[in-house]
Amino acid sequence: MRTILIADDDRAIRRTLELHLVESGHDVLAAAGGPEAVDLALSREVDLMLLDLRLSGMDGFEVLTRIKERKPSLPIIMITAFDDMQTAIEAIRLGAIDHLGKPLDLDHLDEVIEKIFEMSDISQTGVAFNDSPEPSFEPNIMVGRSRAMKEIYKTIGAVADSRATVLINGESGTGKEMVARALHFNSRFRNRPFIAVACSALAPTLLESELFGHEKGAFTGAYRVKPGKFELAEGGTLFLDEISETSPEIQVKLLRFLQEREFERVGGVETIKADVRVIAASNKSLPALVASGEFRQDLYYRLKVVSIDLPPLRERKDDLRLLVRFLLEKMRHEMGKAVEIVPRETMDLLLDHSWPGNVRELENTLRRAVLLSPGNVLLPEALQLEGSAGGARMPLIIKSLEEVEREHIENILSFTGYEKKRATAILGVSRPTLDRRIREYGLDVLSRP
Repeated sequence: MRTILIADDDRAIRRTLELHLVESGHDVLAAAGGPEAVDLALSREVDLMLLDLRLSGMDGFEVLTRIKERKPSLPIIMITAFDDMQTAIEAIRLGAIDHLGKPLDLDHLDEVIEKIFEMSDISQTGVAFNDSPEPSFEPNIMVGRSRAMKEIYKTIGAVADSRATVLINGESGTGKEMVARALHFNSRFRNRPFIAVACSALAPTLLESELFGHEKGAFTGAYRVKPGKFELAEGGTLFLDEISETSPEIQVKLLRFLQEREFERVGGVETIKADVRVIAASNKSLPALVASGEFRQDLYYRLKVVSIDLPPLRERKDDLRLLVRFLLEKMRHEMGKAVEIVPRETMDLLLDHSWPGNVRELENTLRRAVLLSPGNVLLPEALQLEGSAGGARMPLIIKSLEEVEREHIENILSFTGYEKKRATAILGVSRPTLDRRIREYGLDVLSRP
């Protein structure tokens, strides 16, 4: 039996809600003012709170804020006569799990409550990441315990303190810059600059100036001397991402630097020496580009003194749980929102996805899901994974909407073995709604196994 706290200054509404919820099988606590509501919520075991915006002694927003500071996981439904955009946005922003306008539709309220409690039940079968001490979020660290990642860690440890040039190969989103940062920040040069340059982001002439600097008057708009990234990275590390996108002219200058450790600014004649370790990365096959004449062979061999191959996420699914935990902690630091429980259904979806965008796609997916999930549970429907069955294009059919809905519900019930909890999670509806549809469409589920 669940305990629901009602906080409303209207005695008639409190009484109506109390009678309705007791009839539905819940224990009920009631408060007429803000301070009383805060005291009951913090001192008693409460599973859900219905909170009116207008309360005596303290308005609903202040009540919501105070309770969330002490009990962030308590689900709170904000109820208000001011059913407008600003009120709804503020309520959700402050941590309410839902926002309902008056007069209340009791059937809809039942559906909302049922959905919240189902979410609570689902979370009990999930992974509570807040109970695990590692890995805590720290910048510039890598996450993974798969065999491939352990070999990468060994390579990083072996070459971190050297000035050897490193070439990192891997698909987009695999974390090539993270490897470069791990090489730098785990070395004796960690207190020197780390500078990253995306070679594909600039036109060749601009990239040349960005890397090597330019003299005053070297070209139109060059009103002063500008030092390049090689000068700014003195004593540290220069990371050249997407090195395959550099022009033949820049490849020549890069080759000379790697051979002689010197260069000239654009428009300059003075030779400048720099003590910089170069780390390059590519998401394309450099040997294939060498074979086609698009990349210099001598530069390729200069770059791959040490080569690190990053596996795609689909080949290291064993690391996915660690990555999810790490990224959720990262988002708690960055966004101030703690999502600590990942239900089994959510984790299954994450494990089944192929992740063509690799770790970057995983991070973006989790960031969106954290924003869309109320409370501290990562809901499966908030993932919105591209390429999943839910996003597939519907074939052209000539059927009524009711026929399509009936067949869809029947298919989902069959898929889940007629387990209603899983079916409601996939369909994105509450248990009362599913039961109503089963009755309306005459679906025979009682005789099913």
